[in-house]
Parts: sequence; C-alpha cells; structure tokens
Amino acid sequence: MYAYIDEMEKRFSDDERDMLRRIYAPTVVGVPLGDSRRHVCILKDGEIRSYEMRHLPDAENTPPLSYLSSRDGGISWKKHYAKGKMGSCTYIEKGDLYLTTVEEHNGERGLFVYRSALGPDDASPQVIRISERPHGDTFLPKQSAFSDRIWFTSQARGVGEQAEQLVCVFCYSDDLGKSWVRREITRREGWELTPPHKGMRWSIRSGVEPYVEELSEGRMMMIIRSPFDSFYVSYSEDGGDSWSEPEPSTFYGTNTTAFLLRLRDGRMLAFWNNTSPLPQQDPCEAIPALDEETAAGIWEDVFTNRDAAHAAISEDGGETFIGYREILLNPIRNAPDFRYTGDPMTSRDKSVHQFQAFELPYGKVLVSAGQNEAARRLVIFDVNWLYESTRQEDFLHGLSDLTYHTYVKSISGCTVRAVGNGHCAWNRLPCALLLPDPDGGYGETLYVGGQGDPHAINATKGIAWNFPAAARGRIALTVKVAGEGFSLSLTDRWYNVCDPNVSDVAPFTVHLTKEQLGAAFADLVLAYDTKKGEAALSANGRPLLTLPMQTDCKTGLSYLILQTNGKEEGLYVRSLAKEDL
Repeated sequence: MYAYIDEMEKRFSDDERDMLRRIYAPTVVGVPLGDSRRHVCILKDGEIRSYEMRHLPDAENTPPLSYLSSRDGGISWKKHYAKGKMGSCTYIEKGDLYLTTVEEHNGERGLFVYRSALGPDDASPQVIRISERPHGDTFLPKQSAFSDRIWFTSQARGVGEQAEQLVCVFCYSDDLGKSWVRREITRREGWELTPPHKGMRWSIRSGVEPYVEELSEGRMMMIIRSPFDSFYVSYSEDGGDSWSEPEPSTFYGTNTTAFLLRLRDGRMLAFWNNTSPLPQQDPCEAIPALDEETAAGIWEDVFTNRDAAHAAISEDGGETFIGYREILLNPIRNAPDFRYTGDPMTSRDKSVHQFQAFELPYGKVLVSAGQNEAARRLVIFDVNWLYESTRQEDFLHGLSDLTYHTYVKSISGCTVRAVGNGHCAWNRLPCALLLPDPDGGYGETLYVGGQGDPHAINATKGIAWNFPAAARGRIALTVKVAGEGFSLSLTDRWYNVCDPNVSDVAPFTVHLTKEQLGAAFADLVLAYDTKKGEAALSANGRPLLTLPMQTDCKTGLSYLILQTNGKEEGLYVRSLAKEDL
C-alpha cells in the first residue's frame, strides 16, 4: 500500500527531489479542483490527481470534467480533461486494481463500488451494488497494512426511531472488492442544552461522516463528526466486524469532519479543526429570525469554526498526540464579502474543513484541506515540523499566521440570491492591523482592538496565535497597553477572537491593566504547568501574579488569545514566543 512512494521517487529529477526535500513548514502548492474529502488520489506509478467536483448537471456547452495532475510529488500541477467513469480512486496494491465508491449509478441512488484493472480512465468498470439505501459523504476505499481487508466509510439515514438521524456506515471486503459486508454504528443521542449555548446547534440530521484508520493489527479507530463540543470515537478489535459504542474523544470540534492517516512506519496523523464555534444564539433572538426547522436544531444557522485546520501525530497507536498545529488558515477569513466570495458552484461552504492526506517521499505529507475554490488548498509539510516545541512571531511577514477577524451582523443560513451563495456564512471585519510603532522608528507593530464598530456582532476584538501544544511551557510577549487594559488567555483549542466567553472557558486567563504594566512596552512571561494546575506571570523580569487553572486541559495548551472589550483602546504587540519548560 506504500509502493507508490518508491515509484514516485524513481521518477523525480534532481531538481524535483531537492525542491520536495526543502519543504518543511506547511507550504501551499495548489488549489484542488474538488472539496477535500475524496477527490484526490495517487496512481500506481506515483502520479497524483485532483479531480473536479460539480454541483449542477452539465449544461450543453459545459466542458468535460477536469483533473489536476502532478508527477513530481505535488510540486507542480497540470490540468487535463478527465476520461472514463472511475475518477478519483484507490490503487489496491495486493490485487493490482483500482476501487472507488459511488452514491449514484445510472440515475439510481444507493451505495456502489466501481472496480477496475485499468484505473481512473476506465470507461466501463465493474459495478458492485452494496446497498439500495441512499448514502452520502462516502470516503475512498483503504487497504489494510496487515491483511487483505479493504474498507471504506459512509453515512446513511437511520430507520425506525432513528429515521431523523444519520448513522455511521463501515463497509469491508476480504476478496479484493468483489463482495462487501456493511456494518452500521448507531450514533449516540441525548444532547442537552448547556451554557453558554442558547440553542440546539444542528442536533437533528447532523452529519456523522465517520473515518477509520488502523492502529495496529486488527485494531481500528473510527472518528465521528458530532454537533457536540468534541468528536466521538469508536474502536474495533476485530478489523471492523464489531465496534464499541461511540464515546467523546479528546479531539475538539463541532460539526466538522476529521481524517486519519497511518504512515509507513506505523505512526498516525490526525487532521481536524481543533476549533470551537461562537456560542449558539437563542433562535428567538436571532436577527433576522430563523426558520422553524433551523430553530429546532435540524439545520445549521451559521458556522464560525471552520477557519483553522490542524494536524497532530501519534506514536502510541492513537493514545496521545503531538503537535496540535495549524497547517492552514482560511485565506479569505477576513473577507468583508465572505458570503459571496468564491464560485458557489464549487461549494457554498467556504472553509478549511474536510481533509485528505497522503504520505510522500522524504517524510513529507500532502494534504488537501477545505471547501470552495476560494478557501481550499493543497499543502505539503514535513512530519518533523509537528515535533517542534518552539515558535516565534515578530510580524515581519505580516499577519498570515494569526486569526484576527470578527463578524458583521449578517443573515444566518443561505441567501436566496446567487444560487444560495453563502452557506452558513457571516461576513467579516478585521480587528487587528499593523501600524507604525508608537515609540517611533522605522517599523510596524501589531495593533489589536480599539473602539467598537456598530456593524460588528459585538464589541470584543482580539487575536489568536497557535503554538506547538505542551502541558508545560513558557509564553513570552512584548506589549504596550494603549487604553485601560486587555485580557490574556491560554487555551487548548482555537476560539473566535470575538467570543466574549473565552476568559470563562480558558484554562488560564488574566486581565491586565496599564496600572499593572505601565505606559511603556512591557516584556511579559507566562510560565504554565497544566499538571500542577498553575501559571506564573512576570513583567519586565519581576513576578506579577500567580494564576490557578480554571478549566480542565487534557491535551496541553496550544493557543494564546489576546482580547479587548471594545471600550478599551486596545494594545500594541511587538512579538510573541513560546518554548517548552
């Protein structure tokens, strides 16, 4: 199942080999033609293809479907017209054949597998029907590293009392895809409204979109999307014949889809949105008012947690993970016309949610992340980058590594105009920018906050900065209070910087004033230890105060969030840094 890596390397020129080896931190190498779930594949000889996805039937003058091709490990891409019916598919090394999954064949809904010895350009692959029930959000097949088993995951509408909900579907084959066994894993129910949420966020008919990866021989992990504050996980000890009851995981995320990748050496990568949305609003207070189904929790009214994509690596079979690092921030995350940016026919969800990932030569990984052509990207990074323990930021390269947007008071849900452009999208406003250093000189300093904008959803402003996760660490920053003060929080996940609840849910948070720090720039150091449950803050080398840990932290801290409340004049930031203790 990893032979393509060697075949890919064989075809590299010296320049291509050198260019791939030089990639370390996440580097954007292209824009995939389809959403990042199943539209990228790697062929037997190492060619990578990214297939187009369409949401409308072909018109008379619509050109054929296209795909991007890379023959140098993802460094460069060339567009071609697609041929045949297979499209994106998985090469099954043990059978020297290709398999793909299909949810519609000749106008009939259901669940099908196409099987071919020729590959993606096969015009008449073998068709195997697995189920007559409609399925959706189906992933490509995967092959076991320990046996002849092949599997894939999907979701389907439940039956009986579960008819309003979607269930996880796991399908496997032990005869190279000729016949298939289908298993259902019923998702857990009983979500209760908990503060600070004031509404039932898509708790009915929400997707489950499960994904499965091998942890060791016979042992598998299924990660499941949920409307709760975290993903759910289920385990199999018999290669997928039976599954444990899904339980909450340590992966945070609400109504997003995760992906798992087992590397050739046995380590496992996880890709997900380690993010929390803004608290769900009261449907009765929503302006404009929500329709009855959305208010009841049948639909999502707005996504505010799909602008940061993360990765982590496990060396112990998925028990613990290292990294929790941002691999991609939404390139249009600050757009004032966010709802209408990007062609709606390429996806109405403008996010960096959803993933595919593949191992490349030299310890590199190719990731397809996101939806809509304006947001989704192809990214390559070195696995060793996830093991870094330090990070610095002086803004000399701009604000590309920060989250710093708030939201405009916008319509919730899709709009009638532009064919529904703006699926669950609020327009945005930046709440930080680079300004001349207030102490003079030729340079710029980050300015955060300032007076409120009446068009913003609230007065809270700020920035969020990701660093390598650690249970013990030291955060250093140089800041100057422009007004009365600001809030500093350390968290274990991404929060919207305009979320006024961050200081209540963060493991560590403190409000600092000009009276405490003085009118000049101050060098702050916050040394934290989540095992002991405390943090010590110093200013200009002198102890200032000790902070108790106010909420639980299972994965280590990975975010610094600075906020102002809108009444304050904000603050200047010259630099940020993190190191392990």
